[in-house]
Amino acid sequence: MVNWKLNTCKTVTLFLLLCVGSVNAQTRKPYTPPTIPRDTSTFLFFKDLTAGPYFTGGFSQQNQNLPPEWHSSQRFAYSIGALFDGTITNWLGMGLSLLYDSRDAYLGNPGDSDNIDLNIGYISVQPSIRIFWLMVGLAFEIPMSGSATEIVNGYQHPDQPVQNYSSNMNVETSDLATVTELRGTLSIPILKTESGVVHAVVCGSYPLGKFVSSTTSIDTTIDARGYKHFSDKFAPGQGPLPSIQAGITFQFDILH
Repeated sequence: MVNWKLNTCKTVTLFLLLCVGSVNAQTRKPYTPPTIPRDTSTFLFFKDLTAGPYFTGGFSQQNQNLPPEWHSSQRFAYSIGALFDGTITNWLGMGLSLLYDSRDAYLGNPGDSDNIDLNIGYISVQPSIRIFWLMVGLAFEIPMSGSATEIVNGYQHPDQPVQNYSSNMNVETSDLATVTELRGTLSIPILKTESGVVHAVVCGSYPLGKFVSSTTSIDTTIDARGYKHFSDKFAPGQGPLPSIQAGITFQFDILH
């Protein structure tokens, strides 16, 4: 019995020595802390960032500072570009729109015997503050191109008989004013997808100044009397050219 106990003790001791030796023989690696993934749930003070294409269409009309007894009519206007939106809280955010903005102004005298249709294309930069679905801010309209269609009935050029006059021409951007506008946009989410949200958009803008600074390239209607039909007190664009438009934007989630 004593021998059996002795043999058992020797066996256990040998097993323990082998285990200790095996542990000591293993290569010891330094401790490496776990990698913490980068937090992509926020950017600066924004909890969410979206961006996407933007399109609206509607009408524009000069309704103030018209030439005496002249009238204006609505003409097509549209904007196309991109909208960037950052969410700060559940009800507060900031937006930035970068757009090409096209507007038309039509003015005519009584009976429309003399009339002008003036189109202007702007690069529009529109920073805004968003309160829930309402975005309010400014728009900086930088003229990039212009064109005009002019019609005069009973026009008499020097040394020529009385005739009708019609002309299509380009307008120099130097004759067009850079405009600052007050702008309000209602952007209502209507459809959510895996990659973003579709918004219905209704917007209105009101310029703080006139949109034509000179008629040097606009008016080519000087007649035998030295009279110009679209200059001086009959010059177009001496008042604001507001617009109302509606459209759509698809906002992709670029933060999550």
